[in-house]
Amino acid sequence: LLPLDPAKVKSIAVLGPNADDDLSQLGDWSLGSPQHPPEAGKHPRERTTTVLDGIRALAPAGCMVNYARGCSIIDDDLSGIPAAVAAAQSADIVVVVVGDHLRYIGETLSTATLELMGGQQALLAALAQTGKPLVVVLINSKPLVLPPAVKAAAAIFEAFNPGMEGGRAVAEAIFGHLNPSGKLTISIPVHVGQQPVYYSQVRGQHGDRYADLSQAPLFSFGQGLSYTQYRYSNLRLDTPTLTHGQAARLSVDVENIGARAGDEIVQVYVSDIVTSATWVNKALKAFARVPLQAGEKKIVPFTLPWESFQIIDRESRTVVEPGEFEILVGPSSLDRDLLKAALRVTD
Repeated sequence: LLPLDPAKVKSIAVLGPNADDDLSQLGDWSLGSPQHPPEAGKHPRERTTTVLDGIRALAPAGCMVNYARGCSIIDDDLSGIPAAVAAAQSADIVVVVVGDHLRYIGETLSTATLELMGGQQALLAALAQTGKPLVVVLINSKPLVLPPAVKAAAAIFEAFNPGMEGGRAVAEAIFGHLNPSGKLTISIPVHVGQQPVYYSQVRGQHGDRYADLSQAPLFSFGQGLSYTQYRYSNLRLDTPTLTHGQAARLSVDVENIGARAGDEIVQVYVSDIVTSATWVNKALKAFARVPLQAGEKKIVPFTLPWESFQIIDRESRTVVEPGEFEILVGPSSLDRDLLKAALRVTD
């Protein structure tokens, strides 16, 4: 669906409680958030470009942009949903902006759930029923559990708290003025009961799933799509063996096999196969942003210092233990995305 083709899109419905909420974009500790007393005032509204502002500013000539809030995050009032559904039904594309409210984020404001709160789930379900192409934008301060309507959307933008110009950035991505290259810095769970779902799980768990649910997150650390595609190949190490104090030098070929230029975030993980103390399965040790024109291939080099292979042993000492390691390189932390090379550390 994305980026939108101006020749085919004549009307856009911009919906949802965070579509035009300037403070939600700024997040906690911004002026106007609960962390400041009311007499401190709020950040000036005119200084922030919301998602609605951004889409209105960048929509092509002749494209109608209609807005409806639809619901609230802080109460269950559903009275605005019919107007939002009507706007969706009359539009070619629906952009719905949901997520967190300042009342539920920041210090002293932890929530017991990660579900979308207020009327948001009802709004999303109603919009999904229209059958219109749905683009979901998340403005949030924590990973959220996404309902079926979001999982079935044509596209999902994770914006977190994108700041004053976040709305313009989202609009630029929607209209293709930029090619998204962001990668998740956290994992997004399927259910709050899966926590913790960070990618660097320790070994030795009793089983690898719950009785009723996998431990796999919905989206993993390091994942993120683009308007082009990349192919990884030919992972190689300068030497398969390291001795004390040496750095590991490696390279990988990355090719843009799509039709437009983009930036790929190449990620390097290290896995110590056998450790004397409980340790993580793999850990991110390096990454690089690599700009690639359509059809271009580059050799991407990395140097991993000796410290990249350290663990903390049972005496709380920082050590590099001799033995077998794996170097894993790819576009995310998922095993299926990673090329692997064996490395041995000797005494």
